[in-house]
Amino acid sequence: MAKTRTVAPPPHETREHVLTVIRATAEPMTASQVSKLLLAPHKLSEAKLIPILNEFVDGSRLKTFSSKTAKGKLRYWDRDIRELGRTLIAGALDKKGPQSSADLRKAAKQLADAQFQSVFQGLIDSRALFEHPPLPKKKSVLFGNKPPSPEPYLKEIGLQLTKAVAQLAAASVSREELRRALVQLVEATGVPFGASAPTRNGDVPKREIAVDLVSLMKNIEPAADNGALVAARELRRAANLEKSQFDRAVLDLARQGRLMLHRHDFAAGLSTSERDELVTDGAGTYYVGMALRRE
Repeated sequence: MAKTRTVAPPPHETREHVLTVIRATAEPMTASQVSKLLLAPHKLSEAKLIPILNEFVDGSRLKTFSSKTAKGKLRYWDRDIRELGRTLIAGALDKKGPQSSADLRKAAKQLADAQFQSVFQGLIDSRALFEHPPLPKKKSVLFGNKPPSPEPYLKEIGLQLTKAVAQLAAASVSREELRRALVQLVEATGVPFGASAPTRNGDVPKREIAVDLVSLMKNIEPAADNGALVAARELRRAANLEKSQFDRAVLDLARQGRLMLHRHDFAAGLSTSERDELVTDGAGTYYVGMALRRE
């Protein structure tokens, strides 16, 4: 029986396939690496691939990058060195979370110092990179791809306030006086409680949205009247409130005795995004859900 002869695809189709493969890579690749990624019937050896890659470079469709090691080979990519820097920094942050500028510099060691500083400052200016001030008892300034979570910075203050409030309550200071003093203290920092109080830069925050959380809980969970638990993330999405507004509204209902809050046993083991789905009192306690108190 005669063997079926494989018909080679037109050269231009193979060339476009080479470009498609390179565009899908997360960083520059050597000719050998690209060769291994090519799919049949566009397979090419490294020797046959290099002239094609160099033609793309001459035509400005690809760019060359030096090797990672002294004995390494030339690498090819469709993006420039700045994009490589952004990719390397983003990958380091996704893998390890907020890091110092020195650690990010190591992650992007393929860039020259001037190139790194330009990319680094550009990410900050475009708000793709955020400075995290040093935590209490820490000295390191870190950088992350999201603004810092306020809870770790306020934890010590929260503990001090909790102690002071307990002492004042024992000295017969009324809850109303305590609330007034605490609100004034917070507003003095530039965080308003009023619906139309201006911030330090003169902006007027959005008005508080009146949302009946109790009714929403009943809509989400028909058995809520019987004490069924409603997940914090589900109620938050239904309420469509900002995190601080939602958390404050839930805590107010709990203080009024209308809700029972269910505490998360190990919130420290969650990621920042997972903790943001929960309700927090700002002092390190997180709640996964709530239930209506039964009469």
